[in-house]
Amino acid sequence: MNVLGISGSLRATSAARMALERALAGAESAGAQVRLLDLRELDLPLYDEDEARYTPVQRAAVARLRKAASAAGAFIIASPEYHGGMSGVIKNAIDHLAGRHFRGKAAGIVAVAGGRVAPVSTALMLRAVLRQLGAYTIPQQVLLPEAEKLFDGAGNLADAELAQRLADLGAEVVRLARALAHSS
Repeated sequence: MNVLGISGSLRATSAARMALERALAGAESAGAQVRLLDLRELDLPLYDEDEARYTPVQRAAVARLRKAASAAGAFIIASPEYHGGMSGVIKNAIDHLAGRHFRGKAAGIVAVAGGRVAPVSTALMLRAVLRQLGAYTIPQQVLLPEAEKLFDGAGNLADAELAQRLADLGAEVVRLARALAHSS
């Protein structure tokens, strides 16, 4: 079982990425092979149906994204909340994909916010987009308000309960992915 993690942040010290790493560790502990796809390294172009307009470097970045998504048996998507919604970075990455990349696969959602309000809108939007693409999102999600305060400079998460919730999310994605694979 391959689980692909995609973080919707380009920041070097991204709370979304750090939370995603903990969720992926939970998936790995459950027996999955995991991969974190760093959108900072891909440098995807803005989605355009006319892909002929992309440069060769941009076409290669899109091909890497699509190859990783095709190889994934499940996904964990993490996004910061910007202005009440998912980041444009994660939406753009998802727009480069299609239903065939998600259909019938398990997915988990992690959303982070800088402020005190939990990023519920981001999680709901991600859930709606993933459902439209045919993914099965697990019922639980992890929402992290004031996320920057949760991680130290080395990326460690001091809150053991929260760390366990992230690990549990990763493990649950693997359980659902296995059940889906077994049922088909």
